[in-house]
Amino acid sequence: FVAGTSDNLVRYSAEGMPEIFPQRNIFDIGDVDSGKITALYATKNALVIFKERGIYLVKGNQTSGFVAQTLNKDIGCLAVGSIQDVPGTGLVFLSSNGVFVLKGALENTGTPTSIVELSTPIKNLIKRIDKSNMNVSVSVINRKAKEYMLCVPTIGKDNNLLLVWHYEVGAWSFREHYPM
Repeated sequence: FVAGTSDNLVRYSAEGMPEIFPQRNIFDIGDVDSGKITALYATKNALVIFKERGIYLVKGNQTSGFVAQTLNKDIGCLAVGSIQDVPGTGLVFLSSNGVFVLKGALENTGTPTSIVELSTPIKNLIKRIDKSNMNVSVSVINRKAKEYMLCVPTIGKDNNLLLVWHYEVGAWSFREHYPM
């Protein structure tokens, strides 16, 4: 699967031939109002497509066919480097409105798919993020300490504010002047 042109198209290769993209192997994802495609993330049995203001899923296979579905048209991902599959939490990402988690039916568990704001307790820190440069934000999972670490830029700064989600505890902390 590839995307990244100025259109809303996601293309996928021919079965067994990853370098060939037939004309019919195409999805038109969302509309122009939801912005451009910012990231693709492969999960166990789905492809999550993030736009600036929207999240879409592609499920299926080459034999029976792929199906695209809209999950959300309000919340998207602006920082591809923020996307991490956090143990016990879900697929975490940075949106223009904060840090969110995608939970649920990505793995056909019977759990409804939902998008939940994870950053509600740290709204004062989220307001400090430089929205015009948030695309340079980066993240990593520190499995030893059981932390999702997201480093974001503040106004006029490089990535210098580290937001830490302690996923085993379910709480946030932060560190100043900790560039990543």
